[in-house]
Amino acid sequence: MAIRIPHGVARAIVDDARAQVPNEACGLIAGDGKTIQSAIPLSNVASSKRSSFSFAPNEQLGALKRLDAKNLVWMGVYHSHPDSAAIPSMADVEGVGDHGLLQLIVSLKNSKPELQLWRIGASSVTPLELIYDTQLDAGFDGTPLSQLQRAAIVAAAIISVILMLAISFTLLPPAPEISPLP
Repeated sequence: MAIRIPHGVARAIVDDARAQVPNEACGLIAGDGKTIQSAIPLSNVASSKRSSFSFAPNEQLGALKRLDAKNLVWMGVYHSHPDSAAIPSMADVEGVGDHGLLQLIVSLKNSKPELQLWRIGASSVTPLELIYDTQLDAGFDGTPLSQLQRAAIVAAAIISVILMLAISFTLLPPAPEISPLP
């Protein structure tokens, strides 16, 4: 099973993870079930924030309500490993409350962050393929562009090209006169 993630959403998750160092960052991921379209950072309220994560129930409930208002499906959670690989720890496996949710782990162990997606079941831990979508398919906040927004972008591009051609033609020197042959 492969899950897509727009570059902007992946970047937002990595930025949150870096901002929380040396503690683990955490949050919710949501989308349409096939694509992670949004990430909502949450406060890590675990007693040992450097090696585990936990959400405040009221903050999690508020985030779930925002996802519901945007008609997004809660797909899972993300969290970071500031000093270790993007592999679920024993605490990650034991702390899973809903085996239907995905876990996206961000490793900051090396200079280049590594993201790995997992499905942690009652008796299995399975890596999933994460496909980075580098197309312009998301706004600055990671939410997908609407059909109207996409149409506006295409219209603006077409108008820009037409204006550029019109200006270019007005700047051309006049054509030389052709004299008849004797």
